[in-house]
Amino acid sequence: MKSFIRLGATLGIAGSVFLAGLSGIGNLPGIGNLEAVALPQDQIVKKLQEVPVFTLTNPKGEFVVLSRKNNASKPISQVGFFISKQDAQKFLDNRLKKENPQLASTLQVRPLSLADYYKIVQESKKKSDSVIYTLVPTQAQVASATSMLNQNGKKGEQFNGIPLFVPKFKKDNSYLTIPLAKGNERYIPFFFEKEQAVALLEQFKKAVPKEAENTEIQVVDLYGVMEALNSSSDPSINKIVLYPSRESISFIRSLAPNQSPAAAPAPKK
Repeated sequence: MKSFIRLGATLGIAGSVFLAGLSGIGNLPGIGNLEAVALPQDQIVKKLQEVPVFTLTNPKGEFVVLSRKNNASKPISQVGFFISKQDAQKFLDNRLKKENPQLASTLQVRPLSLADYYKIVQESKKKSDSVIYTLVPTQAQVASATSMLNQNGKKGEQFNGIPLFVPKFKKDNSYLTIPLAKGNERYIPFFFEKEQAVALLEQFKKAVPKEAENTEIQVVDLYGVMEALNSSSDPSINKIVLYPSRESISFIRSLAPNQSPAAAPAPKK
């Protein structure tokens, strides 16, 4: 019953963590490196299509570009894409409405998919766009990731990135797999919430109690996974499945099928 795939070397996470230099709402930095291609682009897009992200737009559907001063020279222009719809709404209500109520009154939170974000970033590189398109993590999950780092000997270190949580086996550095459809095909779930990974691991422990001591949850960064999808030649990389947060799954289910930004399945229990 122990099904797994080794990807530690491929993802560079055998005892380490991807740190992509991203932070939260108040300070939106740059994006990761998404250059080389391993998986065909349509396969990468299909994987990323499962995850919704949220940004702010005006009535014309144009992105809201925010500028902040850089210590060095000219202002930096950024567009934020939030993992959480609630965070996007809070940013609009708690910050923009205070700073520019007239502008804020014309804005709305718009759902897209992570694939849309990916394509926007790729297109901006071709055009040498000066605007930085940044993903904003859920701060509660960043806190969970930071706590995991500190528990693993990295005292005082902050997780800077978009955390993903992966159930794994300690002994051979392999990953727990799950079926997504009928047949024998199994996939590696990467969760946007630690709680989802914990729930899956607890179920596995109940089913295979002798493996309980050999399991753990590892935290990696989304940008590192996206880079691996682009650059790794390991065929097992195609087994990765990104699971949206419970909030995002509820949002997807609330939409009509033709309106959904990402038709992601709910995690199997």
